[in-house]
Amino acid sequence: MSFLKKNINMALVALILVLVLVATGTTVLYQRGLQQRTAQFETTSYNLSECLGQVENYIDSLEERESELNETSQDIAKYDTLYGQKVTELTKTEDDLTATKAGLTAMTLQKEQFKDKYSKSLVDLQSLENEKLTLLDEIAKRNKLISQLQSDLNSCEG
Repeated sequence: MSFLKKNINMALVALILVLVLVATGTTVLYQRGLQQRTAQFETTSYNLSECLGQVENYIDSLEERESELNETSQDIAKYDTLYGQKVTELTKTEDDLTATKAGLTAMTLQKEQFKDKYSKSLVDLQSLENEKLTLLDEIAKRNKLISQLQSDLNSCEG
């Protein structure tokens, strides 16, 4: 029995030694796996932080673009309103110009008619002036004839 006791003690020591080695090996493997997982977690956490930062930048950029878009939309609405007003003004101005052109055309026609009448009046005036001169010459001749006849009459009476 002493052999058995010695072998059992040795077997127990060997078993304990194996158990300690297995526990140590498992602990070392577990620790290495945990270190790898921790490194992966830190890398993933860092990447996630970077992504969150980029997402925040994109959100800020998106909000700025939305603000610019709203301003642009408001500007477009202003310009649409202004365009409508200018189209209305342009239409009114075109109507006014058409009316003015019609008035100018009528005035030009009246001016041409007046020029024609004026030209005819000048011709008539020149004709009357010539007739007046002819009549004045006739009057002068007749006055001379009357003077001559008067002097003949005076010489006959006398």
